Formats: sequence, structure tokens, C-alpha cells
Amino acid sequence: MGTSQLVILILSFLLASSLSGQVVFSRRAYKELGPSYQQIWIWNPSSGVLKALTHSPRNHFLPTCTGGKITFVSSEEEWDDNSKLWSFDPASGEERVIGPPPMPPSHEPTPKNGCYAFANAGSLEACGKDEDLSVSRAGKLIGQFNIQTNECPIDDRGTIGKCDTPILSLEWSPDAKWLLVGELGLNTNSTAPQFDYYVVEAATMKLTKVASASEYDILWLPGREELLYTTPEDLAPLPGARRERNVWVQQLILFDPATGKSTAITSGVTNNFDASLCSR
Repeated sequence: MGTSQLVILILSFLLASSLSGQVVFSRRAYKELGPSYQQIWIWNPSSGVLKALTHSPRNHFLPTCTGGKITFVSSEEEWDDNSKLWSFDPASGEERVIGPPPMPPSHEPTPKNGCYAFANAGSLEACGKDEDLSVSRAGKLIGQFNIQTNECPIDDRGTIGKCDTPILSLEWSPDAKWLLVGELGLNTNSTAPQFDYYVVEAATMKLTKVASASEYDILWLPGREELLYTTPEDLAPLPGARRERNVWVQQLILFDPATGKSTAITSGVTNNFDASLCSR
């Protein structure tokens, strides 16, 4: 191996190590004048530092970080006929097309043991059927919930009844202390799909509401037992614009299930989503 190859290998290793455990996401900071784009930003959970990685005149959706390299999808919209998969090298700043985009992610749950949503961690198992959740340990039932706190009009006469808000996702935290429950959001719609998220503490079987959040845009931070989620899309006026203009905004929020405390990671008239965790 030549000297230059060895230097590149060492730099790649150091870069991968520096990004490991950080969160990459797509962020748009709107301008009063001229175009703005979704750029790749990174957030360090340990230091709290936010940093822009890209500044190019294109959109950067679905950033994924592995081994010091970041891939993203670029197009006018997140998925359209002109979408391409790009690679971004944080060391050099180079961006290049590497192929067609991957298929849109599928979150369709795989039914198991008669459950529409299912998750296990060691001897712990969680089963979701409609709005009913059951939790068992080593085959013994230890918790049962009906997560149906909403009432909805069910016909054109204004009759009030149960909402159709089934449990669609279940995920244990890295050390299995908490179960994350994703239920179809009461206020979900085709342009702004969202879930109502809850957590269940395994030791006490206490159920706590996390938030209404963007559909599937939530993740556990390993080693911290905290959740990072994206708020639902909302419209906000763009300050300083020559004429009245509303833009889409979303924020990243950190939730600590142990304390029930939420902390905003991003703020302002910005659009933040597609968060993912960097690995080595």
C-alpha cells in the first residue's frame, strides 16, 4: 500500500469515527429573497452542536451516513421521476450522482402471532391489534392497554364514536427499558401524515404520551434512552419577504421518557426532517 493510499485510509477512518453516533438530517433555512434548498446538517447529541455540511444549489433528502460517507436523494420533490441517488464526501465536499434512487422505504408491518404490529426484545414481547396493546414477558402477560382516547364524528349527522386510529408500529429502546408505540394520528391527512406516539416503561407498565409527530420520523438515540422526533408539517409566515408568503416548517424535538421533558433541537422558520443516525 502506497503512502497516499494509507493517508486516505487513515483520514477515512478518522472521519467515520468523528461522525459515528451523530445525527444527519435534511434542513432548509428559508431566505427572504432567492431560492433555498434542503441541505444536509448534522447534530451531535453529546455536545449539542448543529452544523451545516452542504451548501450546494440542490435539495438533499433522506441523508444516510455510513463509514464517513453520506448518501442522499435529490430532486424537486422527495420522490419523483427525476430523483437520483447522490454521494457526499464530508472530507472533500464533493457531491456526485451514483445511480437511481432506492425504492421509497416501506413501513408496512409484518403480522406475527395474530398481531398487526409486533416487537420483541429478549423475553419481552409487544402486540398491537387495532387500538389494543399487550405486553408480555416470557409468555406471561404483564401489561394491557386500550389506547383510544379520541372521539370522532362517524357520520354526516354528527354522531360521535370511536376513531379509527390503529397501532401501526412498535419498537423497543436499545436496552429494552421502554416500548415506543406509534398509533395512527387523530389529525393525520394525505399531505401531512402523522402518528400519535406513546412510550411504555417496561418496569412499571406506565403509559405516557410522547407527542403527535411526523409519521415514522422518530428514532431512539442509543446509550441515551431518548427519542428524536419530527413535528408535523405546519405553515408559517416568512418574515421580511416583500409579499406575504407562507412556508412549510418542521422541527426536531428531543424527548426524555424518564422525565417527560421535551427539548427543541431546531427552531425558527426552517424545515427539518429525515433524521438518521450515523454508524461506523
